[in-house]
Amino acid sequence: LLASYFHYLNGYNVLVVDCDYPQHSISTMRDWEVGNIEKNVHLQNQLVEQFGTSGRKAYSILNSTPEEARETAGRFLEKSELDYDLVLFDLPGTVNVPGVFQSVINMDYVFTPITQERMVMRSSMSFVLAIREYMHRHADVPLRGIHMFWNRMDKRVSKGLYNGYTEIFRSLKLPVLETVIPSAERYNKDSGMKGPLFRSTLFPPSSSALKGSNLDLLVSEMETILKLK
Repeated sequence: LLASYFHYLNGYNVLVVDCDYPQHSISTMRDWEVGNIEKNVHLQNQLVEQFGTSGRKAYSILNSTPEEARETAGRFLEKSELDYDLVLFDLPGTVNVPGVFQSVINMDYVFTPITQERMVMRSSMSFVLAIREYMHRHADVPLRGIHMFWNRMDKRVSKGLYNGYTEIFRSLKLPVLETVIPSAERYNKDSGMKGPLFRSTLFPPSSSALKGSNLDLLVSEMETILKLK
């Protein structure tokens, strides 16, 4: 979603490195979408219209293991004739996977989602605190910042946990984005479903599906942090 928004809507040249080994869900989604479009005349026409309007081809998706994430991107960028503005790495959701910690500290910025579930929250906080401690002890690492953001926020659930952890974050001086991503069915909606397009590697999220998703707010906040604006 972020890659498609940055690339198709905001005009950045984006490269995606899928390090969620071995399933490589983003790469698998691209393959599925290409196969689906070959059978769907409506999507074919939509893709042609999109290219005619923006002139933007689909962004490249590379498969990698967490250990070789930065090297995989580096080799591709050295051979590419295109100047890239942004490289997005999708890493496994746990540091227990070999190579994840090393890849994280070799990124420029890390954005990690947090949810209202206590176990997930504790795990995320331990991860962020461990990374921050490592950064303090190794000032020469490439990592410039790690930012958390609230994800899958269910409006029906009490905000007690949210408010409590927000105070903890402030006391620990842990950076949390202002944008909160709500829990919404559209985040599971792909190009194989009826209705407005949202999650896709070949199309941008539609304007109607974007309303209330807060994805546009997340992108804007990330643009400021990454100094893309």
